[in-house]
Order: sequence, then C-alpha cells, then structure tokens
Amino acid sequence: MRWNRFLQFFAVMAAMLVLAGCKSDYPRGQFSGYVINHTEDEILSQVGKPDEVDNANPDRPIWVYKKKTFNVDDYNKVDDTTLVYMKKGPSGKLVGQDTSFL
Repeated sequence: MRWNRFLQFFAVMAAMLVLAGCKSDYPRGQFSGYVINHTEDEILSQVGKPDEVDNANPDRPIWVYKKKTFNVDDYNKVDDTTLVYMKKGPSGKLVGQDTSFL
C-alpha cells in the first residue's frame, strides 16, 4: 500500500516539474488566431509585446517572439522563434498578416 502512494506522489511531482518547465504560452493555432487580421493594439493586449521588431521595411515590420508558442502536433515542442508579419491596413494601422514558427 505504501509503495502505491509513493508512486502516486512521484507521478504527481514529475507532472508538476514538466508543467513548470513549459514557459511557452500558446499553441500555434491559438497564437495565429490572436494575431492574424488583428490590429497592433489587439495583438499587444492578447499576446504581449514582441521581444524584437525588424523594421527593415517600415510598411511591413516583422515582430519576433521568443519561446512564446508550442507545436501540439510535435509533442508540445516549444518554438524557439515565432515571427508575426505585419502590414499597414486601410486605416494606416499595423495589422497582423501571417505567422512563421521556427
């Protein structure tokens, strides 16, 4: 009986450690849903500020997020980098156009 309780305790502790190690916030699909066709302000309120911004083309900046997403189809493997391709919308505000997961 004691051995079973020990195994249960060990399993719970192992699960807690695994979950504590997951620092990414969003599955890829959910993240894309939060950014594609949404304005800059909406994206910032949903997923936060990017870690970097590539402004090589000011009309089409690329927002760079680090370790923010994970791939549910690959055992929840964390993406090192997630790119959000922005574009200026009809109102002149930046809008999310597409995403890439690296």
